[in-house]
Amino acid sequence: MSSSIEDALGNLTELCGIYEWRAKGTRPNQPNYVVYVGSTCVRRKPQKLGGRIIRYCKYGNHKEDLINEALARGYELWVRVKPASSEREAQGLENALLRDYDYAWNKRQNGGDDGLRLDILP
Repeated sequence: MSSSIEDALGNLTELCGIYEWRAKGTRPNQPNYVVYVGSTCVRRKPQKLGGRIIRYCKYGNHKEDLINEALARGYELWVRVKPASSEREAQGLENALLRDYDYAWNKRQNGGDDGLRLDILP
């Protein structure tokens, strides 16, 4: 985990929004894959954008096995974020991306039988 991620997230710790994870190849000829998209402020216990990302970095959340597998295969995990003005906007942004793109680690609207494909990572 980047030691400066909390600084890089800045005021995002207080916002709703979406986040997208990319597995970035670090070995020769190792391709990059955008593997997951999520939104925050949409759960029973609202979670702000920055805090959600920090929890993925520290604990893996519900993607721990996938994250560890990607790291073991030499990938770095990069995240990009887009703030949203409300929970409703965050959900709409996430749903639009799930309609348009196949994220291997998303269960909803994407992925294989169980939505948790590791086979895309060589």
